[in-house]
Amino acid sequence: MRYRLVRMTAASMALKVSTRGQPKYMSEHGFDVTMISSDGWELPGVKALEGVPHIEVNLTRKLSPVADIISIYKLYRIFRKLKPHIIHTENLKANLAGPIAGYFAGVPVRIQTMAGLVSPMKKGLKGWLIRQAEILSFKFCTDVWPNSHSSMEYMVRTKMIKASKAKVIGKGSTNGIDLERFNPDAIKPQRLDEIKKTTFFHPDDQVLLFAGRMVKDKGVEELVAVFERLQPEFPHLKLVLLGPQEADLDPLNSRTLQSISSNKRIVHINWTDEVEYYLSFGKFFVFPSYREGFPNVIMQAGAMKCPVVCSEIVGNIDIITHKVNGILHKVQDEDSLYEAVLFALHNNEYMQELALKLYNDMVTYYDRYALYELYIKEYKELYAKRAKQPVGS
Repeated sequence: MRYRLVRMTAASMALKVSTRGQPKYMSEHGFDVTMISSDGWELPGVKALEGVPHIEVNLTRKLSPVADIISIYKLYRIFRKLKPHIIHTENLKANLAGPIAGYFAGVPVRIQTMAGLVSPMKKGLKGWLIRQAEILSFKFCTDVWPNSHSSMEYMVRTKMIKASKAKVIGKGSTNGIDLERFNPDAIKPQRLDEIKKTTFFHPDDQVLLFAGRMVKDKGVEELVAVFERLQPEFPHLKLVLLGPQEADLDPLNSRTLQSISSNKRIVHINWTDEVEYYLSFGKFFVFPSYREGFPNVIMQAGAMKCPVVCSEIVGNIDIITHKVNGILHKVQDEDSLYEAVLFALHNNEYMQELALKLYNDMVTYYDRYALYELYIKEYKELYAKRAKQPVGS
């Protein structure tokens, strides 16, 4: 039989980045796939790449009870029409709205990928509300797939979910790593020269590379401050920041923004589909994020043999072991980040050895298509188990 699968994210960017290639692969291996997300500039490219239908449902990233109820009702009607066997969601808002609508629409298998909890980083009433939303989303799912073991351990330890409902697929991650694309041997020299020009690259440059949303909880403020502290000792150091700014959600402070705009050794590139090229000439990949699920960018750096310095947080520590395959620093600690990057700069050969170990981990454990096959196996087994059970059992 062909299984009807809905792959749903809140933001269309997640379809472009976090689940890239999954819908197409599933459609070629026994599934009729429908994608659902909010609107976004990425959608034409996503639909062309995946080759499966897409339905637009506005899922605001902010908590908005009235808008959320309207979205849940729209999803309910969509699910009643599509009659999917399985819905698989990702991102907090999709993880909340999708399973609730799916429950009332009678969808037998309702899976969410938990790719990083939001609530631990929020304080006060807002943090409490987000935690309740996360817990509620788990209750309406039949299965929850944290994308890292450390995330699952935290969720169970803090009584957000029962251990019996949570499972990490394979060694973790949401989408594995595309080892054909993220491959040093696949880099085209002419295109590499063109990419280098976007950073005003000079052969003497020592490039510290960051890729991710340009927001506070990615550690960008600490990274910029550390870079400017290092500049007097390392005049050839350059900081390249890849990713969009989000002024309405967790914006950077004015001092950091001023440094980014005025420091001639800091280059900000709003968006790229070719991060592998930047990783190919980056001296180190530095990722001081406050929270993650299972960060794709660290896997990408690993596959490109780019040494990694990153924060010691859930998700990162599932990939990086300190001084085994990378360097860890204390989260939200500028001095710790400074010491970590300084150590890396003074120990280049050692960092290359760590990078080779990380590369071997990527090749051994995180091949994208091996993960997809595990997903397919789980989908089929879960449907066989739940198809004849009453919804909610």
